[in-house]
Parts: sequence; C-alpha cells; structure tokens
Amino acid sequence: MAAACFTHPIDLIKVRLQTSTARARALRTLRSIVREAGILGLYSGLSAALLRQGTYTMARFAVYDVAKAALRGADEAAPSGRALAVATLLSGAAGGLVGNPAEVLNVRMQNDQALPPRLRRNYRNAAHGLVLMVRDEGVGALATGLGPSLVRATLATGSQFVSYDLLKARLLAAGYPDSVSVHFAASFAAGLVATTVCSPADVIKSRVMASLNPPPGRAAAAAAPSIWRACVDVYRAEGIRAFFKGWVPSYIRLCPQLVITFVIYERLRKAYFARHR
Repeated sequence: MAAACFTHPIDLIKVRLQTSTARARALRTLRSIVREAGILGLYSGLSAALLRQGTYTMARFAVYDVAKAALRGADEAAPSGRALAVATLLSGAAGGLVGNPAEVLNVRMQNDQALPPRLRRNYRNAAHGLVLMVRDEGVGALATGLGPSLVRATLATGSQFVSYDLLKARLLAAGYPDSVSVHFAASFAAGLVATTVCSPADVIKSRVMASLNPPPGRAAAAAAPSIWRACVDVYRAEGIRAFFKGWVPSYIRLCPQLVITFVIYERLRKAYFARHR
C-alpha cells in the first residue's frame, strides 16, 4: 500500500493509455489529466488502488510463501522449479479471485475522467463504488474481467516473485550479504521481467474491465468480451504493438513499486521472525 501511494499517478497514466484505442503518449496523457482535473487528478481512484493492494497483493504474498514452505520438502532444500510453478499458479489464482472486485474498481475509477460526462460513474471512493456496482449491475459485476485478471495475476506472480527469488539467490550465492542492496537489485531486475511478461494480459484486462460503461443508474446492456475476443479485436484494430501499450509507464511504475514492496516486505519478515524465534 505504501508502494501504491508512491506509484499511483504512473499507474493512472498506464491505465489511460491501455484503455485508449487512439495513439497516445505518456506525457500528453499526463498533461491532459492535470489540465482536466488538476494535480489531485493524478490520484483519482487511490482508494481502489489501496483496496487492491490490501486484497490482491496480500493474497499473492501469503499463498506464495505458504505454498513454497509446504513444497520445500523434509530436507529443507530450495523448492524445485516445479514447486515454484505450483506456488505461482496457486498464489496467482488466489490473488486474482480475491482482488478482482478492487481491480475492476481501480480500472474504472482511473478511467472515469477520460469518458464523456454522461458515461462517468463518479464513484466517490472504493466503498461507494462497490455499493453502486452491485446495485446497478448485480453481484456478477464484481467478476468482470476475471479471466484476464487470473491470467495476469499468475503471470505477475511468476515473473515477479520467481524472478526475484532466483536473482536474490544468485546474489547471495555470489557472496553478497542479505541486505537492502541485494533486495533492491533483485527487485529492480524483476520489474523488467514482469513488465514485459505481463504487458499483453494487462492491456486485455484493462480493456475488458473498462468495456462496460453504463450511465449512472443503468445496468450494462452487454456482457464483457471474452479474453480471446478481446485479443482478436485489439490485434485486428491496432496490431501487435497494441499489446504493449503503456509499457514505459508500466515499467516506470512497476520498478519502484517492486523495490518498495520487496524492501518493506523483507524488513517486516525479518522483524517478525526475530520476534517469534
């Protein structure tokens, strides 16, 4: 959640780029947001972003660590590649399921100012958005885009956690101490891997979650497109490069987010085990 507060403006720009079918640039999008809503407009949807971190990210970290511990084996050796793959699948599925409602809110609130006034939802905060979403569209709206969300969560967990663990292990094996510097270097490199791996699923997730735009008080008239249909539509209309829309702001956001997240996480984990030995 601390990382989300720091990187939210970049995430907002990324979502605007991903949900736009026109050619757009990050700096132009930034100027447009500030011109329309002021500096505070860069924090549109922050409550949903914090709710997302408190559900999606928490579930991924918890399940990944528990699964790794369970699959480590009696000899306490490092988990095998197969064990890490299972842990990734379990934690990605858990994060996608638990965090999907907040993910939908996050995309919608960040994309709201880019819509015509008659299509804006005008959610005041995450709690208000959840109430209106269920009231106007039914409980099923909380599962909008669940398919691409699960795919993206699994890819994110594998590319972030596994690459971080492997890079950290390599640095420790090379003789570097288990310090903030090692955590920083491993998470910095993991951000590059994760951004590239997750970009296509992230674009499709944002498109699907932003696809239903009913006026306030009116239910959506059509279902969100399937993952396959969304992929085909994006490819036919915009080409293969569209799947990497927002890559630069994604990396600029994800790199500091992973650095902050993993550094804080490692310090908290050390403090916890120091107290409970």
